[in-house]
Amino acid sequence: MTTTIGRWMRRAVLATALLAVSAAPALAQQFEKVERIQREEIPAARFVAIAYGIIWIAILTYVVVVAGGLRRVNDEIADLKRRLRSKG
Repeated sequence: MTTTIGRWMRRAVLATALLAVSAAPALAQQFEKVERIQREEIPAARFVAIAYGIIWIAILTYVVVVAGGLRRVNDEIADLKRRLRSKG
């Protein structure tokens, strides 16, 4: 079993080395600056406003759900206190 793990590790190291050597020419390529390219304008302000709107809706929904659960728990606690007083 130890020899199997050793073989596997050697193969992994060899594969990693081969990948590193084959990627070296790609890293050494020169890039040319492209001039007079047509620019695309993205309405960023609208997207930011939509994102903030979605986040605020999610937060408000969470607060409403938690408040509803808290109200139910408080009602149940009050009901249990009434039951204990009546049996008491």
